[in-house]
Amino acid sequence: MSSDDDDIIADPLTILARALAYVIDADSQTTFEEKAKIITVFGKHVSKGDISPKALRDVTDNAFSYAHRVDIDKFVDDVKDKLTPAQKAAIVINVYDAMLVDGQVVTGERAILHKLVGAFDISISTLRGIREVLTLKNDTGLFMDSNHMYNEPSYSLELQLVGAFESDKAPVLKYDAPSSEGSS
Repeated sequence: MSSDDDDIIADPLTILARALAYVIDADSQTTFEEKAKIITVFGKHVSKGDISPKALRDVTDNAFSYAHRVDIDKFVDDVKDKLTPAQKAAIVINVYDAMLVDGQVVTGERAILHKLVGAFDISISTLRGIREVLTLKNDTGLFMDSNHMYNEPSYSLELQLVGAFESDKAPVLKYDAPSSEGSS
């Protein structure tokens, strides 16, 4: 393993970039939307002056190069104990969002997500809440089709962040599933 690969332990942003590279490259056909996703995630750091445009290219190139060389199982095993719970959740959310951004979820993308969810100990109920929010966010068809399932009058989205400000405990996302008439 090169020293380039060792930096994964010290840099959570590199871990995020690599996780995104795995899912974006899962079907070996990177779409415009998927490329835009990784630029969107890191582009704000260029705009704020945290990193240079060259550093963004380097992070992106490194992430895809790493994902081509290193098996996803090794990556997940190497990083699972190196991240905070919030970093793990953010990676899962960003990976899930990248999966949905082009409107197609392929088997390889789903497998990568499940490896991360399992290794990061994300609960099924939390994953369901993430899925509901991201599906709603990415399904612009609901603006084009008045009969879309999300446009049903019975649909509602109930999310509540509990614990963030009331105590020293970590915040917990509570998700109340919509009624069966308005969910998929």
